[in-house]
Amino acid sequence: MDHDALPRPPLHDFPDASIRWLLQSPANVRGLLLAVAPEVVDRLDFARLRPVPRTFIHDSFREREADTVFHARYRPLDGSEERDVWLYLLLEYQSNPDPLLPFRLLYYMVHLWESERREQAERNVPEGRQRLSPMLPIVVYTGSRPWERLGSIAELCEVPRELAGFLPRFDSVFFNVGTAPVERLQAGGDPIGEVLRLFRDEALPTPPFALDVDQASRRFGELLRKGERERAWRLIWFVVGFIRNRRPSDEQELLLEVVRRAMHDEEMIREVNIMAKTFAEDQLERGKAIGTELGMERGKELGKELGKELGKEQGRELGKTEAKRETLLEQMRLKFGPLPAEVEARVTGLTDLARLNE
Repeated sequence: MDHDALPRPPLHDFPDASIRWLLQSPANVRGLLLAVAPEVVDRLDFARLRPVPRTFIHDSFREREADTVFHARYRPLDGSEERDVWLYLLLEYQSNPDPLLPFRLLYYMVHLWESERREQAERNVPEGRQRLSPMLPIVVYTGSRPWERLGSIAELCEVPRELAGFLPRFDSVFFNVGTAPVERLQAGGDPIGEVLRLFRDEALPTPPFALDVDQASRRFGELLRKGERERAWRLIWFVVGFIRNRRPSDEQELLLEVVRRAMHDEEMIREVNIMAKTFAEDQLERGKAIGTELGMERGKELGKELGKELGKEQGRELGKTEAKRETLLEQMRLKFGPLPAEVEARVTGLTDLARLNE
């Protein structure tokens, strides 16, 4: 397998970065939509799916969101001319539902439209002829807590009834992996549904989860036999990363062996071993780095505590010196009256407590 022809797979920020990497494959995007939004699959031209850089997202969100953005060609149901649409996929991994998600979606959507408007302005398209592409936002929730629907901007506002019509409104697809039946995840027969199933069954004990891993690995093995090695490689890498990052350490080798046995492909078995080792080495290095950082932080805390104690001691000494200077000056004023400035300056400049006592 020609590794140079493949994008470097991510090791950190699993699963966010890994999902974005997985969905660089148009076939995987199509497979995901077969499960979560089958009504739009036949209307999109996946051969012309174009990923969009995520530079429009604010830095505070960019690295923590498992989202991908595409420009796609859409064929309307009424048979009219096909047109560009934004396809915005957001996979939500938080354990708890996020009531502010409608606002976050609106934030992303507006920034996408702003990037489109700016691009047209740079091409000197007259303002009267500038047009914005329709938006198809899709949210896939994989958390364990119940979440029946996405909600709306109106539900985030305390608004009088007569003003409700002035609030922004938009539709979106919301898909809860945890409550979806297996048949829905496997709709269309695409193997990407097995990835969603891993998230759905993540809380299962080892034996039933191992069955999920076995079935997923066998499906990906079928892709190998069909000659879809790049796609199979991406999916298998994701499963190995899932095992390394989201399953207990005492069951990881068992699950990895399940993946190996399902392959029936010596080259891919070697790849699985490389993947597993790479993830393990990366986790070890990250563990060392975290340990070093924690050690440094602990050292800083100890240094602060020591500094406080030293500061207290120095403060006490400075306090004694300052008190002694004031006492000496007061005694001299009582004996000699007002002191010349140069005398006060000489006394004020004394820092040696023994000299002041003398």
